[in-house]
Amino acid sequence: MPSVQSYTVFDALQMAISPVIMISAYGMLMLSMTNRLGRAIDRARMLAGESVATRQIQIEILSKRARRIRAAILAISLAMFFAAVLVLVLFLSIFMHVDLKLAVSSLFVASLLCLIISLVCLIADVLGSLKAMDAELRGENLDSQ
Repeated sequence: MPSVQSYTVFDALQMAISPVIMISAYGMLMLSMTNRLGRAIDRARMLAGESVATRQIQIEILSKRARRIRAAILAISLAMFFAAVLVLVLFLSIFMHVDLKLAVSSLFVASLLCLIISLVCLIADVLGSLKAMDAELRGENLDSQ
């Protein structure tokens, strides 16, 4: 393996490709999450015309969902941040001729851990959306009787 001093700009760009791809993928996940958050907010606004009992149950569920989505967005934002800093550290290590393997490894792991946290929150939201649907169907049945 070549020493730190023998890396070129092209080597640095080649090493930075993976974190840059990670940032792009994280961005797509964030888009999905922000869309889900928007839908939860829109649904909460529509609840104003429904019965009090149905509305209260759904508002509680939507509030939990919004908190989970917010946590997922925060975690994916941190994952993107760590991946971006990782690219900077890779370039610094090459151009300043400093061995920053520990920093590079730590940033990569931090980014992946934030991704995992974000995905767990997203899965919790998807499961929570089923509870909202059940509450809505129960409310419609109560209103029709």
